[in-house]
Amino acid sequence: MTDAELWAAWRLGLIAGGAVVGVAAALLVTIWLAARRILREARRALAAVEAIRAHTAPIWELQTSHEVAEQLHATVLSLAARAERLAAALGGAAALRR
Repeated sequence: MTDAELWAAWRLGLIAGGAVVGVAAALLVTIWLAARRILREARRALAAVEAIRAHTAPIWELQTSHEVAEQLHATVLSLAARAERLAAALGGAAALRR
């Protein structure tokens, strides 16, 4: 192999190596840009989820409100029954006095 052939092979190898490095660099930059885009979208999605959670929190409190309303209803019914018994007892006592 002559010196000219050696230099030609060396240049061809250098060009091929440079092309491989260039393609690898382009792929890395593409991956890096895609990762940044994914991160940006993930942050937007997280902000949307937090807003949805904040706006729907009162819905979850409806169960608690319903349970309290049921307890109030039961208490009112109990008071009404006691009031009827008391009225009947007072009415019966008044009837005995006459």
